[in-house]
Amino acid sequence: MMKLIKLNAIDSTNEYIKLNKSFFSQNSLAVYSFNQTNGKGQRGKKWISEPYKNNCISFYIRVLKPSKDILLKTSLWTALTVLEFLKSYDIPDLKIKWPNDIMSGNKKIAGILIETTLVKNKINDIIIGIGFNINQTDFDVIKEATSMKILKKKNFNLHIISNQFIEKFSLFEDKMLNLSKDKLIEKFCSYLYGIREKRKFAVGEKVVEGIILGITENYMLSVEFKKQVKHYDNGQIKLIL
Repeated sequence: MMKLIKLNAIDSTNEYIKLNKSFFSQNSLAVYSFNQTNGKGQRGKKWISEPYKNNCISFYIRVLKPSKDILLKTSLWTALTVLEFLKSYDIPDLKIKWPNDIMSGNKKIAGILIETTLVKNKINDIIIGIGFNINQTDFDVIKEATSMKILKKKNFNLHIISNQFIEKFSLFEDKMLNLSKDKLIEKFCSYLYGIREKRKFAVGEKVVEGIILGITENYMLSVEFKKQVKHYDNGQIKLIL
């Protein structure tokens, strides 16, 4: 059973793990809070969360047997697990918006931030931060956000959701050993937001039209522009909603 640490308030559950991981005796544990005051998303962007309305969970995984696919498989399996968990609550029209957002329709309902530590060029540990929009209904200036409460018209018990999701995520090590990279990529692409549709993208200062084809084996986005396929890393391209 994965050890749980519940925090009444914290700036960031990922940052808490970073500061304290040298004291952990366990190889895996979960830290969660309903009041994260300074959460962050990809590339240092802020994750705004109203106190006691949402759930922020971070998992610490010490990698005992590093493999070259561990980060790819972690990214794929995490996104699919969040999506399938939300699907169990009948959240409609769920998709994964590369690299790290879970969408219901055209609005974000959950976000993921995965951070690693390298020792001698091998991944030593992984921190997986997940933020769920649960009971928040006012996202201020953020128009492209939604929540379970908005979609289902009712409040949800944050404690129950935490326990259910942590239990589901405790399968992590087993899944990393037994799930194939190719199967994960195939399943991920079946839920990929905007796949095989003509979409607008911001690439540098330009806005261009292209078609998402899927992702590569190193988690880059494959996009076709005028019959030419290009691959982009996180931060190099932005899908315009």
